[in-house]
Amino acid sequence: MREENIKQVDQIMTALTQVIDPELQVDVVNLGLIYGIDIEEEKATIKMTLTIMGCPLSDYLQNSIQKAVLQVDGINECEIQLVWYPVWSPERMSRAAKEQLGMQEEKKAESQNKDKIIDFNLPIKKMADKYPDFVQIMYDCGFTRIKIPGLLNTAGRVMTIPLGAQAMKIDLTKVKKAFEEKGYKVIND
Repeated sequence: MREENIKQVDQIMTALTQVIDPELQVDVVNLGLIYGIDIEEEKATIKMTLTIMGCPLSDYLQNSIQKAVLQVDGINECEIQLVWYPVWSPERMSRAAKEQLGMQEEKKAESQNKDKIIDFNLPIKKMADKYPDFVQIMYDCGFTRIKIPGLLNTAGRVMTIPLGAQAMKIDLTKVKKAFEEKGYKVIND
C-alpha cells in the first residue's frame, strides 16, 4: 500500500469514529464493525459487519459510513462490502466501548483482586464495601464486634484498623499478616 493510501486509511478510520450506532451510542470503529479498508485510486472499499444479521439500522449505518468516507480528500467513491465472517462478537469492541456500555465490570473486579490494597489510614467501612472478604478477615483477627448489626455502618465510617486494634488490644502485625496471607498489600503509614 502506498504511503498516500496509508494516510487516507487513517483519515477514513478517523472519519468513521464520527459514525455513531444510534442504538448503542458508540461509533462503528470502537464497536469493531470495520474489518478492513482498501483503496484503489479514488475508490475506498469498506469491509464491515453488523452486530446482528438483519440489523434494522443496516441502511442507516451504510449511508452514514459512505457519507463520512466521501469527506476524505482524494476519495470520490465508496463501496461497502458487508461481511459476516469472522462473526462479530463483543470481544471485537475497544476497551473504551466496553466501558461506555458498562461491560468492564468483570475486568474491574479482576483488577481489584489483582490490586487488593488495605490502607490502615482509611475507615473500615470503606474497605468492607470494596472487598467482600474484608469483614471475615477482620473477624478472624479478633475484631468480633465487626459483625454486630449496624456497627460497621456507624463506627466503621470513622474507625480505622489501628484505632480498632488499639481499642480491642489486637496486635497490628497479626492483622497485617492476615491480610497479606490473603493476597492483600497493606499500607501502614
